[in-house]
Amino acid sequence: MKKFAQFFKSLSDETRLQIIALLKMEPELCVCDIENVLALTQSKASRHLRYLLNSRVLADERKNVWVYYRINEELGKPEKDILATFYNSIDKKHIEELHQKLGEWKKVKESIGTCDI
Repeated sequence: MKKFAQFFKSLSDETRLQIIALLKMEPELCVCDIENVLALTQSKASRHLRYLLNSRVLADERKNVWVYYRINEELGKPEKDILATFYNSIDKKHIEELHQKLGEWKKVKESIGTCDI
């Protein structure tokens, strides 16, 4: 029971749900991608990402100076199904807006060649 309680608590925040939605769109994102697409400060993004990591919803990997996040492949089928149901239930307009912001950010990131702005 504790595992599921922690899982649901980790999803009880709009910012964390937006992070999950982004990671359902794109299998792996750098912390700077999440910060810029969701217009979060570094500290706020880190706090939410740490919460999702501690509850084992996300996994991370350091590549050079950046940390990349993905949905934890070790989640059980019930948790994966819940995340899929959540993502498929989001208003399509909101998904399109997130997708557009992500695309715009990726163009900026590609043009400058780094996350540093």
